[in-house]
Amino acid sequence: MPLTMRQIARQLGVSITTVSKVLNNHDDIGRETRERVLAHVAELGYRPNAVARSLTLRRTHTVGVIVPDLMHSFFVEIVAAIEASVSGRGYGLLVCNLAEDPAKERPQIEMLLERQVDGIVMAAATATRNGDLLRRIAVAGKGLVLIDRDDHRGVPCHRVITDDVEVGRLATAHLLDLGHRAVAHLGGPPLVHAKRRRQGYERALRERRVRPGAGWIVAGGFLESEGYDAMQRLLDRSPEITAVFAVNDPAAIGAMKAVWERGLRIPEDISIVGAGDIAHGDMLKVPLTTVSWSRRELGTRAAELILDQIEKEGSGPFTRAIVPPRLVVRASTGAPRAAISSRARSDRGRSRTRAPLSR
Repeated sequence: MPLTMRQIARQLGVSITTVSKVLNNHDDIGRETRERVLAHVAELGYRPNAVARSLTLRRTHTVGVIVPDLMHSFFVEIVAAIEASVSGRGYGLLVCNLAEDPAKERPQIEMLLERQVDGIVMAAATATRNGDLLRRIAVAGKGLVLIDRDDHRGVPCHRVITDDVEVGRLATAHLLDLGHRAVAHLGGPPLVHAKRRRQGYERALRERRVRPGAGWIVAGGFLESEGYDAMQRLLDRSPEITAVFAVNDPAAIGAMKAVWERGLRIPEDISIVGAGDIAHGDMLKVPLTTVSWSRRELGTRAAELILDQIEKEGSGPFTRAIVPPRLVVRASTGAPRAAISSRARSDRGRSRTRAPLSR
């Protein structure tokens, strides 16, 4: 029968707490004692029982991660960075996928709490719901870090985000610098970071003294299908557009499909910029210009903050970490060509020839 932590402590003549602290890498145990415990444990081939350890330490050594879309490589890379960091300190992950459905967010949070995770790292799917639940988590001292999305401003917690106003400004300024003056924006849902990207778009237009047309901002979403639908509406009502900044890369890819179905060319007729630097965005039929920031840095920083909060059992001061964005120029943007008349665009729209998305 395997030995228990209590039996190991008795054999060594130390307390159960000492054995537990050594096995959990606490730094308040002397080197000689630590080495003696580790040597004895290695000799016995002892592996601590996770359930028993959680009862002793009042921790499960598990972190919950909630992301909006695991089909989006952006969030997959963040989760991979979190896992690499927490596993090195003896923690595992429980990952929840919201599929950009706000209705799933509260049940997922409650499920993680029922599983007694030590902390939660979350990218919110809604800006208005579940703030009460998140505040209770924070007030109770449970670890909480919000990533990528800066909603629920009344919740006291760590946040790791990018500068989304700068994301929008970089993307739009690039198009304006190429010479475009009819630059549209495919917006996202009513989340703070989508609104900030629109603010960056509007700031870049003001800085270049470009007055936006009435139909240049089209409501959309973060999914490819939503970008496709938004681009269809934009082409119908604003045929003068020569360039588009989409709220993220999946929406930009959907917009590219809509442009090709109209028989238009990228970038000769319409330049497109996304945001997020999706995996293989450089491998598309027309490689996508985008605004990028480090997913590894975002995930690693979030992991550090959640584990420090769990292990130090502290409630503040809370960190607001900003991962800076940068422009990545590829073939989907170029200088504007001679304007195509509205009639020519309409004629091309009737052809509706679908072009393949990837090589």
